[in-house]
Amino acid sequence: MATTITQLKEHLTGMGHGGTLNKIRNFYVLLERVANNVLTRLDPIETVRNQQLSQAIHDDLQNYPLPSDYKKVIDIAPQDDRQSRDRAARRFMEPFAAELNLRNKDIAIESNEGVKFIRVNWKSTSAKTLHTMNSLTDDGTIAVVGSATGLKINELYKLSGNASIEFDLVATGDGIQVSNKTNNVDLEDWDEMADFIVPVYLGSITNFTSISLVWGNDLTGNYWTSTAQTTQADGTAVKVGWNFFLFKWTTATETGTVNPAKIDSFKLTIAAGGAISNIRIDNILASLGRFFDFKYYSQYLFKNTAGTWISQPTTDDDTIVLLGTALNIFIFECLIAMAQQMEGTDSAFDITFARTELVDLYQRYKAEHPSEAKKQVGNYWSSPRFKR
Repeated sequence: MATTITQLKEHLTGMGHGGTLNKIRNFYVLLERVANNVLTRLDPIETVRNQQLSQAIHDDLQNYPLPSDYKKVIDIAPQDDRQSRDRAARRFMEPFAAELNLRNKDIAIESNEGVKFIRVNWKSTSAKTLHTMNSLTDDGTIAVVGSATGLKINELYKLSGNASIEFDLVATGDGIQVSNKTNNVDLEDWDEMADFIVPVYLGSITNFTSISLVWGNDLTGNYWTSTAQTTQADGTAVKVGWNFFLFKWTTATETGTVNPAKIDSFKLTIAAGGAISNIRIDNILASLGRFFDFKYYSQYLFKNTAGTWISQPTTDDDTIVLLGTALNIFIFECLIAMAQQMEGTDSAFDITFARTELVDLYQRYKAEHPSEAKKQVGNYWSSPRFKR
């Protein structure tokens, strides 16, 4: 049975020689600090969580959001028909990126601007190309939308092939479109299931608000319109440079009746607060993702009355997820933190007593529940496959 903060206070009152907790300032903050301290030493089995990743995994998209309470990864695997070889290796950042096309079933945990995300390289179903964006004359009629200007090929800024297509946004709603494609794309088997991956280079993000995608049999009577995307596919903010946007078919709106077996037109439009120069678009893909379960250790030790995991209690009815030995560890760590604040005649005794007890408790818990966090493999300074 979960221990409430009220019950925790009863433990601490008794251990504090029968006194009150009135001298403890910011008690809930103290509990969060103690929780963080415990979690630097333990990966409690009580904090293991198993969730579906918020987005389907695609062959050609590597960055995905992590749960907000993520601490360490234990396992990641497809929900459907997992095989004995469906095990991911956790790589260092550089070898993960360098060997992206050589390896499979790899992950890496990274951070950018203070936001952690997971990179996944797990090949399942090859994407279908809507347009390579390598030429202004191949595969359909390419034109600007609205008042956009400066339509041209750029052979310097590219992600695949030999070029990207560039334009300048003058006003909100401007964009680029491709109609009457020579090579229709057959998405009948992926109808209302596929996602669309669009790499967009932004030279400035000052005026950017959102981006939307339209696709169908034409751009006037039979087409789908995506929801506007304000962030990248992994949930991070747009940045100067290449951004990867994901447009979900499941949240799009249909106009007319679209034949998914003959997709021959699409349009990208950008909502903005002002002009943006040198926008570049590269290889546009339709991809059928695969849902994965993600097992990890949580960074939170508390739940509120609604069952939501939280980093810091807000009421005495909130609960601690720890049990048994782990709970005792937390209680003794609380006693040390309290003694340091109170600085009474018994403080030194309480700290010494708690630390003595904790030595055995930590050893016992680690022996009974060793961490199952997935460790990184390979060397971070050089590729394990190709030596410098």
